[in-house]
Amino acid sequence: MATRRYKAFISYSHRDKRVANWLHGQLENFRVPEGIDAPGLEDGLRPVFKDREELPASEDLGAALEEAIRNSDALIVLCSPHSAISPWIAKEIDLFKRVNGDARVFPAVVDGDPPYNMPPPLLVHYEDGTPTEELAEPIAADLRPEVDGRKLGVQKLVAGLIGVGLDELVDRQARQRNRRMALIAAASFIGMVVAIAMALYALQQRDTARAERAEANGLIEYMLTDLREELEPVGRLDLLDSVGERAMDYYASQDLEDLSAEELARRARAVQLVAEMHNLRGDNDKALPAFRQAARTTQELIERNPDDTDALFAHGQSLYWVGYIAWQRGDTDAARESLEGYARISTRLAEMDRSNLDWQMEESYALSNLGTLAFDGGDYETALPLFERSVETVERVAVAEGRPAARLIEWGEGISWVASTQNSLGDFSEAQRTLEQEIALYEEALKKAPRNSDALRPLVFARQQLGWLMAATGKQAQARRALDNAAATAENLLAQDSENTWTIEMAISALVTRAMLNWTAGRDAEASADFDRAQTLLADLQDRDAKNVNWNLERPATLELSRGLTDQADAPPAEHLRLARRWIDRLGEGDAPTTWPLVAAHLIEASALQRLGDRAAAAAAYARAIALEDEKAGLDVNMTALRAVAAERLGQGDLARQLRQKLAEKGISALIDKRIAI
Repeated sequence: MATRRYKAFISYSHRDKRVANWLHGQLENFRVPEGIDAPGLEDGLRPVFKDREELPASEDLGAALEEAIRNSDALIVLCSPHSAISPWIAKEIDLFKRVNGDARVFPAVVDGDPPYNMPPPLLVHYEDGTPTEELAEPIAADLRPEVDGRKLGVQKLVAGLIGVGLDELVDRQARQRNRRMALIAAASFIGMVVAIAMALYALQQRDTARAERAEANGLIEYMLTDLREELEPVGRLDLLDSVGERAMDYYASQDLEDLSAEELARRARAVQLVAEMHNLRGDNDKALPAFRQAARTTQELIERNPDDTDALFAHGQSLYWVGYIAWQRGDTDAARESLEGYARISTRLAEMDRSNLDWQMEESYALSNLGTLAFDGGDYETALPLFERSVETVERVAVAEGRPAARLIEWGEGISWVASTQNSLGDFSEAQRTLEQEIALYEEALKKAPRNSDALRPLVFARQQLGWLMAATGKQAQARRALDNAAATAENLLAQDSENTWTIEMAISALVTRAMLNWTAGRDAEASADFDRAQTLLADLQDRDAKNVNWNLERPATLELSRGLTDQADAPPAEHLRLARRWIDRLGEGDAPTTWPLVAAHLIEASALQRLGDRAAAAAAYARAIALEDEKAGLDVNMTALRAVAAERLGQGDLARQLRQKLAEKGISALIDKRIAI
C-alpha cells in the first residue's frame, strides 16, 4: 500500500491545540489563486498532518509519527513557551531537519518572544542531515494580533509553502476576491427581483407552515418527554433512537431566523431532550452536535431578548452539556470556555432573583463545575473553596425546601468533591469525616424512597472512596464492608438498567478497589474475579465512545497496570515490557500530566528488564519511576508508594524510607505498596 504524503506537518504543544486546530483548517481549505504557478498544488495544501488522529491504528505510534514526518514536504512549528521546552517537538524538528535540512521549516509564533519561545533544534543549522555549530536564523510568521495577526500570518506561511513571494500571493488573492464580488453583486440584483416575487407567495404560505411546525414540534416534544418517562425506568430508551434521528433531521432543515420566539423555545427544548437521551446512553457522537444545536437556538432567543430569563436558563443548560462532554473527552480549553459561559449566566440569574431557589442551585452547579476544572488542573487550593461555596448554597436550598430527597442527593454529590479535594491535599482524617457526612445524606434520601437509583449511584462511589480510605488507614474489616456493599449495590443497579454509563463507572471503581484489597489479603482468586468483571464493564464503555478520555485512557491504564503489579505479575517479561512501554507512550505523550499509572508502567518495565537480564536498563527504568513527581497531583498516595518501591529496588533505601514516612505522617499505608508481585 502506498505511503500517504503530506503537504506539511504541524508540530505543536498540546497547550496550543486550539491554534493548531484553527491553522490546520485554514491551510487545508486554502486554494491557490489563479495565475500562480504551483505544480502539485492544483488541489491546494491538503492534506496537512496535525495530530495522531491522522494516523491509522497502530501499536507503534512513534514509528508512525516518524513515517509521517519523513513523508511531509514541509514542517510548520507553532512557537510558544510551551513548545520551547517540549522534548517531543524538539525530536520532530530534529528528525525533519536530518531528512530535509532547514529550507522547508516554517516557524509560526503563537505566544512569547523569539528565541525564548523556539525549540532548540529550530535555532540550529543542519548540514547534510547533521546539526552544526552554526546558528539558523528562522524567519517566523507571527500569528499574534499585535504583530502580523492571523490573516497575514497565514498568508506568510502559505507563500513559503507554495514558493511564491508574499506580495504576489496577496495581489492574486485580491484580484480573485474583486472578481468574485462583482459576480456576487450582479447575482444579488437578479436575486432581489426574484425574492420580491417569492416574498409575496411566502406570506400566503407562512401561516400554514407555522401551523404544521407547531403540530410537529408538539408531537416531538411529547415523544421525548411523556414517552421517555415511561421508557426510561424499564431501560428501553433505545426505542427512541429513530425519534431522535428524525427530530434532528427535521430541525436541521429549519432556518432559525424564520422561527418565532415560541417556536425557537420549543425547538430548543426538544433538541436538548434528544441530546440528553444520547448522552445518558453513552453516545456522545450524537449528543454533542445536538447540544450544540440547542445552544445555537437559545443564543438566537437571547439575541432577540437579552433579558428573557427562560432563554438564559435554557442557554446555560446547553453550554453546560457542551462543556461537560468536552471535559469528558479531555478538551480542557473547550470545556472551560463553555462552563465559564454557563457560570456567567447562572450568576446573572441568581442575582436577578435571590428568592428563586432553582436559580440559586444553578449558581451552585456553576461553582462546582469551575471547582472541577481547577481540581483537574491540580489547583486544589482554588478548587476547595469553590466546592465549599457550592455545598453551602445546596444546603441552604435543601433546608428551605424541607430536605427533599432530590436536594439531599445533590448536597451529597457536592460534598463528594470536597472529600476528593481534601484527599488530594493530604487531609485524610477530614476527608473521612466528609465522606461519612455524604453517605448519611444518601441514606436519609433512601429512607424516603428506598429504590431511588439517583441516590444509590453516588452512594456506591462514596462507599468505594470510604473503603479505599479505610483500607489505606489500616481498617481492613470496615474497608471490606464498605466495598462489598458498594459492589453489590452497583450490580443491583446494573441488573435494573445496564445502559446507564454512570452506574457502570461506579461499578468499575468499586470492583478495582476491592480487587486490590483482596490481593493484599491473599485472596488471589477473588481479586482476579473482580478485575475480570471490571474489565468486561470497561470494554462495554469503550464500545460506546472511543473518544472518552476516562474510558479509553485513564481507566484502562489503571486497570491493566494494577493487574500487572498483582494478579498478572507472573506474565512473561516480554509481555510485561510491551504492556509497560505501550502505557508509557500513551500516558507520557505531549503535555499530559504525570499520574501514578505512569510510575507503575516504569516500575513494570524495570522489573521486566531485570528478569530479561538487562540490569543497566532496569536501573534506568527504576530511576525514571523515581523521578516522576507531579506537584500538581497534591499528595498522590499511589504515586508516592510506587516511587518508594522503585527507590528500594534501586538501592536508595533512605529515599524509600522518606517517601513512606511522608505517608505514615498522614496515617496512610498504601494498598499498592503491599505484596507487589513484580
